[in-house]
Amino acid sequence: MYLATPGFSLGRFRDYFVHDQLGYLAIVKNFSEGLFAAVEPDTETGANTYPRMYYEAIGLVARVTGWDPIVAWNVCGMAVQLVLVGLLAGILVGLSRRWWVGLIAPVPFMLGTFSRLTVTGWYTPLESHAVIWGPFGILHTLNGESVSLSLAAICLLSLGMLWLRPARPRTRVLLTTLISLVLGGLANVQTYSFIAAIYLLAFGLATWVILRGRHYVLAALSVVLIPVVFLAGPTVADAGGQLPALVFGLLPAVPGMIALIVRSRGAVLLYCVAVVLGASPQVVQTVVGLVTGDPFLAYRVASNTKLGVPLETGLISGLALIVPLIVILAAAIWRKRPLWGAYALGAALAWVMLGTNDIWGANAEPYRLYMDVFFLVAATILPIGVLVLTDLWSARAGQVQPDPSGAEADAVAPAPAVTGRSVPRWAVLVAALLCVGIATVSLTDWWVFYRSGIARALMVTDSPRDQALTELAQQSARTHPGTLVMVDSCIDPRVLKVTSGVPIAYYHLGMAWPTDYDAIATIVSARLSGAIDRDAAIEGNATQVLTDSDCGDDWGDRYADDLVEQSSLPYTQADGSSGTITLWGLE
Repeated sequence: MYLATPGFSLGRFRDYFVHDQLGYLAIVKNFSEGLFAAVEPDTETGANTYPRMYYEAIGLVARVTGWDPIVAWNVCGMAVQLVLVGLLAGILVGLSRRWWVGLIAPVPFMLGTFSRLTVTGWYTPLESHAVIWGPFGILHTLNGESVSLSLAAICLLSLGMLWLRPARPRTRVLLTTLISLVLGGLANVQTYSFIAAIYLLAFGLATWVILRGRHYVLAALSVVLIPVVFLAGPTVADAGGQLPALVFGLLPAVPGMIALIVRSRGAVLLYCVAVVLGASPQVVQTVVGLVTGDPFLAYRVASNTKLGVPLETGLISGLALIVPLIVILAAAIWRKRPLWGAYALGAALAWVMLGTNDIWGANAEPYRLYMDVFFLVAATILPIGVLVLTDLWSARAGQVQPDPSGAEADAVAPAPAVTGRSVPRWAVLVAALLCVGIATVSLTDWWVFYRSGIARALMVTDSPRDQALTELAQQSARTHPGTLVMVDSCIDPRVLKVTSGVPIAYYHLGMAWPTDYDAIATIVSARLSGAIDRDAAIEGNATQVLTDSDCGDDWGDRYADDLVEQSSLPYTQADGSSGTITLWGLE
């Protein structure tokens, strides 16, 4: 798809919901130029508590390799996705022992939400700015969320391979600890994907140990704790905030996790500690910010309103995965396979809890967490599906099945068990065709996306006009270090930041706030109306001004008494349009 896009180049940024992406790219640009401080990326002032490890990492890649930050963004983002698809393909080939099964590995990431049928587009709009779309809508950005989700899926698939295949106990402990550290570290990359992975893993493991041991009391306790979360969650959120509320949401998984820790003689507790250690930098930073009254974090929590997923929309949008999960659960009951049942029930519980977190108090952008769980289930359901399909197709009633982990003596491995009743092959075929048919219909969303302009749009950031703007902005930074550059309404400050790397009088509202927040906010508001607020500009140290002669703002004439020309550069675009970029000093 990307190679077929007209003008495709690793040096072109995807023009796809770019507002947030350009803010992230600003962090990459700053790091590529040696600015390692945790500051608001546009003004390079204030503090930044936003999870940004990935952006800092690819900024360092750009610095070491000499790549443009956009090239580093594209190369690293696509590389992680290719690793995920390659790993999934390898697992599918290994499980099925048929090479061609590996070819379906990209399909889960093309699944849609039936938006083509319900709203005639490739995504479903909700209230406020919330939307629901398939994994392809997440992957296309190549941002921290897409990378974090891909890494989370790689970790979950790797854990599956590690524990469902023969391995030495020491190897398992070491590798599982390392994977747990990586999973925890995802909190420093993108919070919601980390939360989605932890919920999926916690509920899946808790359900497995309950089903495996037939712990009816623990099962009843877990079921009772679900309404407890919905009833007490808002109180927890009011008393402690969003982060404690999200932890509280894991309460129904606690009985099973405690049983698993006991069963594993404490080994699972070691993995939990590794997750906490990996997540601790971001968690500590966020907690400190909340305790000290960081105004940005207070705003961020308060701004999460009307972002829920209606029940009907959630059910329809998730059909491509809900139906296979039901089939897997039915097969687990029929064949008495705790592993399958744990996957189906654990995934369903995690999905429901996170998709409704606005109801039980956390109010942490439930629509995004809904999509994140969708992604992780899509990435992991095929291996389980292959196991189920091959077992149902070939098994006979009363047949003893070997332990799939090959580690009968291990404390947490499933033991050999007598399977349940056999399933007629016609029923297996019908179930498989039903799942494939529904998934195929959902792919129409991807087809609409593939043909859409937004999926093919690429930003041009190196035109003659951009080059003139960049040169003058960098000239300003050399002669007036630390002074912010203000631009007229015809110049995009977000693009100028990532091309020039100089401090800009702009900020991304949902990412971080500059030191002089009120002044910068006033500057941004005035600019949108085509005006200069002189007092705010002076207060915010934004006394360097760039204008385009082709712009109707005409700041050079309107503010002739306040602006002193410092330098100018002409430009002629490829379409023949021309103008002059002028650098002014505001007095």
